Amino acid sequence: MPIPGEMLKRGWGVLRLQPWHLAGVFSSSVEAESLALALGSAYTIKYGEHKPGSSDFDFANSPASPSV
Repeated sequence: MPIPGEMLKRGWGVLRLQPWHLAGVFSSSVEAESLALALGSAYTIKYGEHKPGSSDFDFANSPASPSV
């Protein structure tokens, strides 16, 4: 099943670190926060780069929030 925002290359990822699960990628932090709250305390949001069509999401070299 596809995740929300599966074709976005950059955005706010909703993820669980252990075990890894990318639940969605959003252009809006508000949308990402809403999904993370719905999924529970194991999920967090990070801004980063996403490989479209996959669960690859790299936030290690990304700023805490995007520059506007």
